[in-house]
Amino acid sequence: MKLFERFIIICLLSLFDVNIAFSENLNSDLRDYHKIKLPYSSNELKKYYYWGEHGLYLSPNMPFPLRFTNKEFSFKPKLFEYLTKTTFYFPHCYFYHKNILYKGIIQIAVGENNEKIFTFQLYSYDKNGNLMDAILLYKIQNGEISYWNDFVIKTDGRIVIKQHQKQNLFELDEDPKDKKVYTTEDKYQMSSSGIFNTIKD
Repeated sequence: MKLFERFIIICLLSLFDVNIAFSENLNSDLRDYHKIKLPYSSNELKKYYYWGEHGLYLSPNMPFPLRFTNKEFSFKPKLFEYLTKTTFYFPHCYFYHKNILYKGIIQIAVGENNEKIFTFQLYSYDKNGNLMDAILLYKIQNGEISYWNDFVIKTDGRIVIKQHQKQNLFELDEDPKDKKVYTTEDKYQMSSSGIFNTIKD
């Protein structure tokens, strides 16, 4: 009986050590991010980039860049259309919602003609640190067509994304005064499993 009790105690201590190690790794990983409270919107991101003589630039006070894991790099976020990831990103923020960890990252992605595009992406992880899902919430790019997003993450886990675009290059038979901005809206819900589910109106 004593042998069995010792075995149980050893198992519990081992499990405790694993939990401590995971907790330390998680805390170590999150030290590069700052914790935020919801709601959180795209207005918070405008201070991290600016337009210069040769296009888009990141603010000089960006944190040290990190490399994606193989799984993160190969995972295509929702709404990440016509863009290419680089292998590194800038850690930005994190928060918890329904026991799921969400990490927001800033990245300069690559579009057509190798143009630089500022993006903000949100990744979700379960309690064991496994990647669950990802979504692109914000991008800004200028070219023949300008694209930019506005978003808000609400306290109930709802995400509203407004995608805007405006034509800048016109054919000879087109009216260059047409500066109309075309907007579409997408809505998502952060689920209890960390998946970004589309909300249908």
